[in-house]
Amino acid sequence: MMGKREAVKAILEGKGADRIPVIMNAFSLPVARYGYTMPEVMASPEKMTECMVGTRRKLGYDGMCAGAYGGISAMMGGHLPNSEGKIVGDGDDVVHSREDIEKLRPYDPKKCPMLKNLLKTIELMRKEEPDEPIYVILHVPAAVAFTLMGAKPAFKAMVKNPELFRALSDHVEDAVVESSKILWDAGVDFLWFPMPNFGGYCISRKTYEKCISESNIRANKRIKDYGANIVIHTCGPYDDRFDLVLKESGDAWHISDTQTKKVKDEYGDQVSLMGNIPCVSVLMEGTPEEVYKYAYQECMDGARDGRFILSGDCDVSPMTPDENVIEAVRAAKDAEKVLFGKK
Repeated sequence: MMGKREAVKAILEGKGADRIPVIMNAFSLPVARYGYTMPEVMASPEKMTECMVGTRRKLGYDGMCAGAYGGISAMMGGHLPNSEGKIVGDGDDVVHSREDIEKLRPYDPKKCPMLKNLLKTIELMRKEEPDEPIYVILHVPAAVAFTLMGAKPAFKAMVKNPELFRALSDHVEDAVVESSKILWDAGVDFLWFPMPNFGGYCISRKTYEKCISESNIRANKRIKDYGANIVIHTCGPYDDRFDLVLKESGDAWHISDTQTKKVKDEYGDQVSLMGNIPCVSVLMEGTPEEVYKYAYQECMDGARDGRFILSGDCDVSPMTPDENVIEAVRAAKDAEKVLFGKK
């Protein structure tokens, strides 16, 4: 039987594994269980490692998130005033013109405390759990551009001034690629790119194709040229744009708001899948029996070729009952017996 990291590597390389990793994308849940705030764990590699390792061991799922990296927008735009004229320091809502792009600072990862903490967390996690997959959440260039513009101005620009939005995405691309290389070299097993603002709830397929696709294709190719594995989180409805996402070189899609079997039937021979237990209606609000049944079917639909990672459809709520997560893990183990002939 493959080890956990070996199995994840095989799945992301399209070879298939003889087990179903259960990587629950549990980020908020471990932090809350240990009584920490998000700023506390983001500033302390020791606290982040403590809660992530401890919760994983308690609930029995696989893998750990080392953190979410949002340091690029803060470093490049934190000195600029937002649309209210305030200098907050997070780089949110500070770029609204070509002139503002020119005011952005150069990105220097050596001076980023958030990246330093993240690298230390990876080191501590690897020491504590050498056989567990570790991943990091970070943003594609378009998502960094979205933060720098602020939500309302960004949505408006994507429709009314797409050239400005694309110019900003292009401007931050090198920073995203450089950060990705540093994190990959630190020993993570995959990079997890969420795109919650680019699904069908937020923008049309036409706008996605016009403002997001080209940037993702180019940046992801550069990142993969370093040997990194990429999981693209298609957060929200993406059924009308999966063909576009397919061009973006993701090794796996972490899907939501869709049916695993449907996506598997249409794209499963071209990309591995991760997901797709609804985090609220099933994992948080469902009974243990309902969670088991749903998770088991997900595995049967997604893992028939050994290229599937069981997960929630997004971040697991801190209010999720322990027994529901445990039942999801049990369902994956039972599905393994059927699919791979394990005893």
